[in-house]
Amino acid sequence: MSYTIALAGKGGTGKTTVAALTMRFIMEELGVSVFGVDADPNASLAVALGLDCEKTVSDIREDIVDKKLDFPAGMSKERYIEYNIEGCLIENSKFDLLVMGRPEGPGCYCYVNNLLRKYLDKMGKEYPFVVIDNEAGMEHMSRRTTNRVDLMLIVFEPTVIGAITARRILDLSKKLPLSIKEKRLVLNRVPKYGVNEKISKRLEDENLSPELLLGFDAEILEASSSDTSLLNISKDNPTYTALSGFLRQHLTAGVTS
Repeated sequence: MSYTIALAGKGGTGKTTVAALTMRFIMEELGVSVFGVDADPNASLAVALGLDCEKTVSDIREDIVDKKLDFPAGMSKERYIEYNIEGCLIENSKFDLLVMGRPEGPGCYCYVNNLLRKYLDKMGKEYPFVVIDNEAGMEHMSRRTTNRVDLMLIVFEPTVIGAITARRILDLSKKLPLSIKEKRLVLNRVPKYGVNEKISKRLEDENLSPELLLGFDAEILEASSSDTSLLNISKDNPTYTALSGFLRQHLTAGVTS
């Protein structure tokens, strides 16, 4: 059974950066393949990985609901939909990526979502690790696009809004119809002088204890600005080094337990 890592957080907090670097750690440090799922409507994981995304699952989903797909004779409807979803898969030598795309429209998506869940479950079993980049509301997870999460990383910034959002995500995660084994907080873009005293008090009031603190990273900003894959930043990059140490500790313990 694959080990599933889900990331959640408000847009612009660096969540996708952490997702991309987590995939890099799994490929380079653990030496195994990984299945990435970009479940954020503001899809940017492909860009962070240096890939172009031409088609998303939402495109297929809308075509099915709008009855635009012409189902061929001799192939079941379910298999043809699965075939089309497979066409959205971005394949790489060490990882594959599936981009979910924009949210659902006003139609009925129950049938399609059930098929999508089955497909993701099937795909997940073919990889040692699955990394899912979610939006703050975790819509795909609330629809049980996946049934189980081994490690949830909640990424937020050292601001009042960041603290409030992290608390809301934690509370929401308790109501989701799936099993989440571990939840860990990642505080990103921490200033050189550390976390502001008022923010520290707010974190304490919200009962938030970040386990990983990451600072502002000029190299990552430059990579994002120049459309450079985060898979190509230096191996001794401070953000990647800190994240690697954190993941080495948690993934080793989680996978062997």
